[in-house]
This record gives sequence, C-alpha cells and structure tokens, in this order.
Amino acid sequence: MITLEGLKVRAKEIPTEQLASAWKTLSVEPFPNVKAFQLEDSDFERIIKRRKCWGDVRRELMEWGRVLTVRGTDACIFNADEFPDTDYVILIRASPYHGFTQILKHELRHIARGDL
Repeated sequence: MITLEGLKVRAKEIPTEQLASAWKTLSVEPFPNVKAFQLEDSDFERIIKRRKCWGDVRRELMEWGRVLTVRGTDACIFNADEFPDTDYVILIRASPYHGFTQILKHELRHIARGDL
C-alpha cells in the first residue's frame, strides 16, 4: 500500500533495475531518483483525476494534439513530493493500452528531456 494524493492504494513497485535499464537506452546522464508503480485501473483513474493540472493539459496538447481522457491515459509522471529521497514518480495503469516497456520509456523520456 502507498499513499498518493491522500488516498491509500495498492501498488506494485517496478524494480529500480528495470527503470535504470530503460533509462540507459534514453540518456547517458546518471539515472535520477525515480520510483514507478503499477496501480489497478480504478485507483490509477482516481489519482490522475486529482493530479490533472494545466501542465498536464499543455503537455497532452503538444504530444497528442488533444486533451486525453483519464480512461485513455496509460501512465503519468510527476515530481515526487510525497516520497522522500525520490525526485519523480511514475504511475502506470494495470491494464494499459500500449506495451509496458514503451510506456516506461515514454515517461522516462519526459525526465531526460527536462519536461517536468
């Protein structure tokens, strides 16, 4: 169980080794302090509805040309205010529409480009 946005949710933590391996395909910079979790779809949707902000809307418009619905979102990344010694948190829905590795690299690419 983890707490996000004041809600306790069950989450499967993605191993750091898996994150670091994906990072190495994207950047030569040192791997940042990132945690990633996979959440049940209903929990993912509750969290992302609470987290949605203008920056997310702007990024979705730039990436996808439209604002995505919560149901159409596979993952999100944000600054890790709720986790000590962590800079970023990635949340991935349990039943994503795209491949897991593709999603993970997409979210890590945001860090590598400095989008956050």
